Amino acid sequence: MAGSSHRRCLVVMLLIVVLASSYASSAAASTPLAAERTRRKDPLDGLRYYVGGWNISDRHYIAVGSVLAQLLLCFCLYPVRYAHATVVRRCAAARVQSVAFSAAPVFAAAAVWFVAFALLGLVACCCRCCRGKTTSDYTYSRKTFAVSLLLVLAFTATAIIGCAVLYDGQGKLDGSTSATLRYVVNQSDGAAASLRGFAGFIEMAKASGGAAAALPPDLGRKVDEVAARVGAAADELNARTASNARKIRTALDTMRKILIGVAAVMLVLPFLGLVFSLAGLESVVRFLVFLGWILVAATFILSGVFLLLHNVVGDTCVAMDEWVLRPQDNTALDDILPCADAEATTDALRRSKEVNHQLVATLNGLLSNVSNANNVPPQVGPPVYYNQSGPPVPLLCNPYRADLTDRPCAAGEVPAADAPQAWQGFVCRATGAPGSEVCATVGRLTPAMYNQVLAVANASDGLVGYGPVLAGLADCTFVRRTFETVVADSCPGLRRYSGRVYQALLAVAAGVMAAAVAWLVHSRERRRRREAVRFRVSPYRLPIDEKSLLKSPRRPYRGAESNGGLMTR
Repeated sequence: MAGSSHRRCLVVMLLIVVLASSYASSAAASTPLAAERTRRKDPLDGLRYYVGGWNISDRHYIAVGSVLAQLLLCFCLYPVRYAHATVVRRCAAARVQSVAFSAAPVFAAAAVWFVAFALLGLVACCCRCCRGKTTSDYTYSRKTFAVSLLLVLAFTATAIIGCAVLYDGQGKLDGSTSATLRYVVNQSDGAAASLRGFAGFIEMAKASGGAAAALPPDLGRKVDEVAARVGAAADELNARTASNARKIRTALDTMRKILIGVAAVMLVLPFLGLVFSLAGLESVVRFLVFLGWILVAATFILSGVFLLLHNVVGDTCVAMDEWVLRPQDNTALDDILPCADAEATTDALRRSKEVNHQLVATLNGLLSNVSNANNVPPQVGPPVYYNQSGPPVPLLCNPYRADLTDRPCAAGEVPAADAPQAWQGFVCRATGAPGSEVCATVGRLTPAMYNQVLAVANASDGLVGYGPVLAGLADCTFVRRTFETVVADSCPGLRRYSGRVYQALLAVAAGVMAAAVAWLVHSRERRRRREAVRFRVSPYRLPIDEKSLLKSPRRPYRGAESNGGLMTR
């Protein structure tokens, strides 16, 4: 009884261990990428922290804080189809979500500027309409004039410098992103080319043995199936990478055009504002301020979008770095560089080993039983007897055992890479028609046989060379190496330049915003100064009031004085 209870306890403990290990493995396999960095408040989930990790397709991860910014992102992602109503409806229906929440202050600044300036303009218009012109409109302060002039020059210079930094930053960001994209695409193309090369090579290896070292029919059929699957896997890898690259290039081109346009417009606007405010053209300045009001709000929104992009770039680099340490299947990183079909590449690696083993084993049997045979009756004739003589031909090293595990070369065997030189000394001078050649000198291989065994050796060496390539494709090593290079070489530049772009946009928006206010103040002070200089000799304060004119003392007209007489009313 005690023994049975002990066995039951042991079974229960074993079951607990198995369940715990399976839970741990499944949890490890589904560990979110960049979980700490992407742990931000999610307004869609009641301001709870987002714990899903980096996932560019998750609506809780990426979104925009306003409909306008979401539309701007969608127009970047769908520039060709932006006019379609379905795209607009889909973009406008997006909600505020996690990564965009980090750019909320910038979007809030845009909203505050847009609303506050509109309200201030409305209040100013109402006050002007209600009060009309007063004598205070013509007061003039040299200190206010000088300070406003300095502020106009300073803020305009700030905006112009910000535009220059923005133009330089967008160029470097575009160059760094394009170089990274080209590298990723080249890596994918190289992997696809390796798969296609293997598919063609294994077909060639199957036929390299000729009639003497032909593969069994079932193995030949499996080789054909593997070659077709590997070719399909290469096409799929190439197609997915090309599609992803095309979308990214389209977004990059649209982003570059938008930034260049913003830099150009925000460079011309401060310059015109400076010129017209110095000229005192108050009506033109007011029109430029109206344009600046709209453009500053749009630039603030664009700065928030690029702050969002800056955060996404940082999240992506962290996700790549974590994926390199803990590779996982079916992650969002497949949208950047997908792995090859693991099942197809693993099957291809196994079939390549099987073909290699079979070819070398068949060739060695031919060398042992025919070329190195000494007691073959001459009446048998070619191809069994062809007057072979001399030292025996060394066998070709078979790199795999029958169970397809790696096998070291035995003593006296020739590696496939050294076979051409090692077998060259065993070739005899042959006579006779092709297919029935007979050695006329000492040797174990006729020239035709030498070419045939050499083809098998080259096929074996090539299949062995494709082994690490297929293994790297099967376990996604090429993706790991690509991400390692991107994280080490490209991510610092991408982070730096994306940060520079959104900071330059922020500086340009703030500079033009302050410059617009300074334009108004300085153009008003310049007008007041001009009016004060023009009318400083007048005995009346301007504008002349009708009652003041009626109560004024009688004064002779200057024209009458010039005629030598007085003219009174």
